[in-house]
Amino acid sequence: MITVEKIRIYQRFNGDADGWARIGTKEEKLVMNSNDWFLIEGFIQDLHLVKKGLTSDTFIISLNERLKEECDSEETIQAIKDISIVGIH
Repeated sequence: MITVEKIRIYQRFNGDADGWARIGTKEEKLVMNSNDWFLIEGFIQDLHLVKKGLTSDTFIISLNERLKEECDSEETIQAIKDISIVGIH
């Protein structure tokens, strides 16, 4: 399940999975695993495709359903969408 805390960890490493794997704290690695990382990354990539108008309506519906299934709250979904729009801070 993706949470706001996991999004913050993802942002702290600017989406760099190797950086997280090398220097992420023990606590961060207890909160988040590589499957979570790649799920967040996949959502961001999919949202970029939507933003560019490169997807079908069916894809958008499926993406929204997956976001609801894999994220713990609307706040988390919005955090992922924000990253896809403005990038990582």
